[in-house]
Parts: sequence; C-alpha cells; structure tokens
Amino acid sequence: MNREARYTAPSGKEAGFAWEVVQRKTELKTGIYTFPGRDGAHIQHQGAGARSFPLGCIFHGRKYMEAADAFEAMLIERGVGELQHPVYGIVKVIPTGAIEREDNPVEHFGESVVTVTFTETIVFEDAGIAPAAAAAMLYKKLDAVSEAAAADFASAIAAADISARQGILANLAKQTQNIAEALRDIAMAGREVFAKWTGVISEILEGVGGIFEGAADIAGLVFDVYGNALTIARQTLHLMKLPATIAVSASEKVKGFSALTVTLINQYRNDPFDIGQMKAAYAAAKLALTGAVAAIAAGAAGGISGGTGTRAEAVEICNQIIDILEKAETFGDQKIDAMNSQNGERFIDAAAETHLALRELVYAGVDIILSASAALPLQKIITLGRDRQVIELCCELYGSEDRLDEFIAHNNFNIDEIELIPMGRKVLYYA
Repeated sequence: MNREARYTAPSGKEAGFAWEVVQRKTELKTGIYTFPGRDGAHIQHQGAGARSFPLGCIFHGRKYMEAADAFEAMLIERGVGELQHPVYGIVKVIPTGAIEREDNPVEHFGESVVTVTFTETIVFEDAGIAPAAAAAMLYKKLDAVSEAAAADFASAIAAADISARQGILANLAKQTQNIAEALRDIAMAGREVFAKWTGVISEILEGVGGIFEGAADIAGLVFDVYGNALTIARQTLHLMKLPATIAVSASEKVKGFSALTVTLINQYRNDPFDIGQMKAAYAAAKLALTGAVAAIAAGAAGGISGGTGTRAEAVEICNQIIDILEKAETFGDQKIDAMNSQNGERFIDAAAETHLALRELVYAGVDIILSASAALPLQKIITLGRDRQVIELCCELYGSEDRLDEFIAHNNFNIDEIELIPMGRKVLYYA
C-alpha cells in the first residue's frame, strides 16, 4: 500500500509525508436532555458529528528537519486545508488540538515525526441549519400535523351515529368558546392577526350547526358530513395556530396554551353514557388538544429562535411544552380506557400515526429551543457589597443606561431602592 500522504494548506502550499498507523474517529452527535421532576432523559440522535484523523506524519531524507519545520508552519495557517490520504481519500480538514514534534537522532536518525489531528470540516454550503431556519421548517411540520388531525376528526365524525350528533355540535361550540377565552390576550397582541382570528371564530360558530347538512345522494341517505367536518376542523386548528405565530414572548404563549389545555381537558372530563357519543367527544377533544400542543411547540420555537428570552426561560419553556404534551397524552389514554370498559371491545385509535407525528414535532421544537438558548443571555445574581445608585449599577452591568427600565422591572425595585439600592440586596441581570 502507498505509505505517502499529502496535506494542502489554506495558502495552497503542499507537503508530502509518510505514515505508519492511521486512525479515524467519528463522534456521535446526540442531545441528552434531563428535566426537573422527571426521571430518565430524552435523547435525540442527530447523526454523525466531527470525524478526526490522528496522524503521525513522518519526514525523512535530505533536509528532513526543514521539511518538518515548513509542515508545522502550514498547520498553523488559518482556514480549511485538504488531506489526501490513500486510505481515507480527499478530506477537507482543519488541524485541531496540539501539534507534537519528535526528533530522535539516536534511535531514528534522519527522521522527524509531527503528530497532529486533522478534523474534517463542513464547508459553507453544507453547514447546519440555523435555529431560525429550522423554526420556519417546523411550521411546515405543523401544517402537516394539522391536516392529518383534521382528516382524523372528519373521518370520526362522518362515522358518528344519530345519537352522537347533537352532542358533537354542543361540544364544538363550547370548545370554540374555550379556545377564544384562553387565547384572546395573546391574539390581541397582533392587530391584523386579531382581526383574522375573530373572523375565524365567527366562521366556526356559524358553520358548526351545518356539519350534518349537505347534498344527499339519490336515495337521500348520504350527507357530505366528511367535507363539512373537515372544514370545521381546519378552522379550529387555524384558530390556535394564529396566536402561536404572533411576536409575543414564548413564555406568554406557553402560559396561554397551558391554560387552554387544562380547560379542554376539563370540558371533556365527564364521559357520556353512550359509546357513540364517547367516540365523538374523544374525536373533538383529540382535535383540539393536538392543535394546542402542535401550535405551542412550533410557536414557542419560533419565538426563542428569534433571539428573545433567556437561557433559563428557554429551559423552563421546554419543560412546560413537554408537560402540556404529557397532559394531553394522559387524558387520551384515560378516554381510551373508558371506551374499552364501556364497549367491551378494544378501541383502536385511528389517529395513532398523527400522534406520532405530533410527538416528533414537539421534540423537534424542544431541540430548536435548546439549540437557540446557547445564544441567549444567561441570568446572573449578585449581592451588593455596598449601597449603589440604580443608574450607576445599570451602566456597570450593561455598559449603558439603555436597559434601565428593564433592569428595574426585573429586580422589582421599590421607590426607595430606585433612589438607592442598599448593601446586601441581591440584584439580577443578564449577560
């Protein structure tokens, strides 16, 4: 085998060298996330990370020491180089770690060995997706989950019997009112969005009563229930998506959607006596809870990736989003158990694939939030060793008084403290 390899520096200079043993190490790119109050961890396998090639580069022959010196100088150059190796081919690399040089004229006369680790690097066009771009892609996943959830609901409602229909209409009307009340404050933060949002509410309430109306076939037996139900489902999901996309703090969004989840669960907590009504109520609840969980996962990820909030807030938001998902899952499991007990037959949830897509969406959102949190400011707390003026301390911590109002609000200073912050007072700031 050819024992010669070459390295081309960023400047274009080249050096050839011999080698004896070669290694290749590949890091696995994984994310391990732990959450307070929960045992275990959520692990995301994100593919392969850095590949590195530790090499002992051997120089011999005439002027071998000068050749090793020149090679070391090439390794110090900034930029991307190219390793040409007979085993691993041509690889774009950057030297990493320490460079070790060994000259042993007693045992290895006429030979210099430079040990270095070449690490493969991605070039610009192959670079990873930025959190903001990933959040934009997440909205496409949200649309896909929403469409699947709407189709699941429409199929379930189309199969509902006569006895279940009246209950469906009442549940959908009440559900729409609950969504409106829980998300109104968030929706009002965007004037144009709020106008569309109120319009969607009116459309749903007007259309609910017509779900079981439509064109009959020749025999007068089949109504266009599926199409009507699909329209209502899409409008209901859109009603939750709109507030989630508004440019307000992710914490406020999570607070509103968390309250909505609890309200929806309470609405459907009591089971009807009839199995047909139970299935219809489950379909309506599943639609609303899927929409709420999906909307907040995508909406919070979009807010955090935009650079708003702090690291501590980002972690807490992840906890809350997963908590919302788990509440919805627990509720769904309880309803399925109730239907199995009522019917005596095992209930098969036709929306199982949609739920798997929802979980994928949620944890993708969590990944984006945690990735973006690295660029967010870190919360710090100091204890004052002496009395300090508010403006003076703000300028010292933030470099100017531009964030004075924010500084006062974060620390909830009273009137006396705005005049003079006393020694021993704990002060919070972000850096």
